[in-house]
Amino acid sequence: MEFAGAAVKADYGKDSTKKSNIKNVRKYFDMVEKQEETLDEQTWNDLDMDNVYKKVDRTYSSVGEAVLYKMLRNPTKDEKVLKERDRVISYFDENARLRNKLSIMFYKLGRDRKNTFLDMIQDELVVNKAKYFVYSFLGKIMPIILILMAIFLGPQYIMGLLVLACINMLINNKEKDIVKSHGLLYLRDIINAANDVSSVRDEKIDFYLEKVRKSRKEIKSIDLATKSIQLANMWGGLLEFISVLFLLEESAYYKISDLLKNRKETFLNLYEDLGEIEALISIASYKKSIENRYTKPTFKKDSKLYIVDGRHPLLIDGVPNSVKMKKKGIVLTGTNMSGKSTFLRMIGINMIFAQTFYFAVAKKYEAPFFRIVTSINPNDNLSEGKSYYMAEAEALLRIINALNDEIPVFCAIDEIFRGTNPVERIAASAEILTYINERNAISIVTTHDRELVDILKDNYEFHYFSESVSKKNGLNFDYKLKDGVSKTKNAIKLLDFIGYPKEIIKKSFERAEKVDGFI
Repeated sequence: MEFAGAAVKADYGKDSTKKSNIKNVRKYFDMVEKQEETLDEQTWNDLDMDNVYKKVDRTYSSVGEAVLYKMLRNPTKDEKVLKERDRVISYFDENARLRNKLSIMFYKLGRDRKNTFLDMIQDELVVNKAKYFVYSFLGKIMPIILILMAIFLGPQYIMGLLVLACINMLINNKEKDIVKSHGLLYLRDIINAANDVSSVRDEKIDFYLEKVRKSRKEIKSIDLATKSIQLANMWGGLLEFISVLFLLEESAYYKISDLLKNRKETFLNLYEDLGEIEALISIASYKKSIENRYTKPTFKKDSKLYIVDGRHPLLIDGVPNSVKMKKKGIVLTGTNMSGKSTFLRMIGINMIFAQTFYFAVAKKYEAPFFRIVTSINPNDNLSEGKSYYMAEAEALLRIINALNDEIPVFCAIDEIFRGTNPVERIAASAEILTYINERNAISIVTTHDRELVDILKDNYEFHYFSESVSKKNGLNFDYKLKDGVSKTKNAIKLLDFIGYPKEIIKKSFERAEKVDGFI
């Protein structure tokens, strides 16, 4: 495994180049029970967390990538758990020898690219002990008898061996949809990885190692039963004929199918315990790659948010921004593309990082534990007959329904009710934002409606992003958060810059001056 050793050493602290299939990665998350704090699909997609996941994922195995995804989908409010994760992440960063040793084990485990193991566990396993005895007789006893008879009594018994081989090939073909051979093979690989990890001795991570050892002991009988499958699949399947002749996969499956069925939770626990170790190594590698651009969070009881020089992980070299909330809500104004949506995502992603792995990509992060629910990018769904407005309304209802939580809710809302007419938009938006503000929550909302500024001025603070447009340089953004309300009319200037008729530009400015509430 010299190549594996060189690879894990070279990869540590470097951006990952692997291509993740999120549909496969999330399979384990989809199987397990959801928690109260689990990020829903809307929030996960609003914050572009698939791409954030790909940024932090430095794993080599399916167990690692699946559990890393699950952890990011399940922020915790248990600071003790977070501090323990942080301690282990830091220890992995400091202890290259241990980190590399474990990473090589996960490199050997590799990926179950079609989730054959999880599919096998999730499917209804067929238990049939009679088949086990029949296949053991046809696959283990009869071939040996015929081989011995051919050696000692004459070659005429080879014909009997060939007939048996044909029978066993028919059995193999008939059982292939029931016997999850690839799932059994990855199960064998997981057991091998558990055996390797269990052999590691280090008191600083003994809590994680003991969990693996405990699960490994509970499946010892399955460990022995699946060794023949590993033997048959050595050297890229060159011994597949032997596997078919001796019905190795069929007899192994029917021997352990009842154990698999009864020990499903044990296998999933082992899957998670192994995956968590690699996930923490992955985060150590990610933090190494961004060097000193992160900080440990400070969790407080009051529902205020304080971030200094927060960065978006996908724009790590971009413009940092700070926010210190004095009230329970912020209204953001400014033209499109000025940075409002990126700012919302920066805050939401750093909350997730803080509440999963105890760091934020910022110089300072102070906040309570939040439940994170957003409405940034609702989409219309014509196939279900839903308009954009209906998608917005349902997205905002999720936020309202979450306000009964014991922990405060963080609500990020981008261009509230953009899908409806101005009169109803302003009326409904003002009431919804007032309702949120009176609950255990903080909200940051972007809008183009000046009327909302006047209505919400007592309970919300106001910030904006701005830009400049010139004939020489075109559109220019500084992406810096500023205090107050945007008063620019650069949307029309941009039309002028890209070549709209002067008549349209002139009359647009004239009309804008007459329209109350234009931003």
